[in-house]
Amino acid sequence: MLYLYAIINRPTAPLPPNTGLGGQPVQCSAWGEVAAIYSHHEGPAPRPEAAHLWRHEEVVERLLDGRGVLPVRFGALLPDEAALLALLGERHDRFVAGLARVAGRVEVSVRALWSAEAPLPVSRPAEAENGRAYLARRMAEAQAREARLREARQRAGALHAALNELAAAHTHQVLPHECILLSAAYLIPREAIDPFRATVGALGAANPDLRLLCTGPWPAYHFVEGE
Repeated sequence: MLYLYAIINRPTAPLPPNTGLGGQPVQCSAWGEVAAIYSHHEGPAPRPEAAHLWRHEEVVERLLDGRGVLPVRFGALLPDEAALLALLGERHDRFVAGLARVAGRVEVSVRALWSAEAPLPVSRPAEAENGRAYLARRMAEAQAREARLREARQRAGALHAALNELAAAHTHQVLPHECILLSAAYLIPREAIDPFRATVGALGAANPDLRLLCTGPWPAYHFVEGE
């Protein structure tokens, strides 16, 4: 079996020294303008344990220097090199287009944390309040939640607008959890990493009630569009 890590361009360029899962040497098979990075794998499919996940990530990250890289999700296996070459041939043009999109770019992740919503009034037993009081209380709770959501959208939108100026592409969620105002990934040019981090720092200073976490650069996992 062959375990896949990534699809790359520049297939004739030397690979950095690397070992994959199980200590197997990392190898390269090319087709046209693209190549697949893989290692041999014996036994059942690897389990998503921390050591395996980090080994996969390390292999992909070492490919980033001077290449376009489409990272493959953890656990991808093919039966042999013939199947691998068939895959490269079948999807060659899609891989070329995907690699052009990420070439010279990396993914940077940002999360904006804020304090959880203040607890709403504890519901009282129905017999302790009449129907009018109950409806009024439920309406007030709904209005408080809606106000919270409006504030989240406004503040997350302002953060995202500033960060997205340096990005070629993005994916983001507003309030995916009550403690997370914004969770986003940005595809940015390598030369924009320092300005991007500076922008995150400036936004953090301007919003002292938020905690902004910036991680990366990473391979462009969020920007591999089905290749």
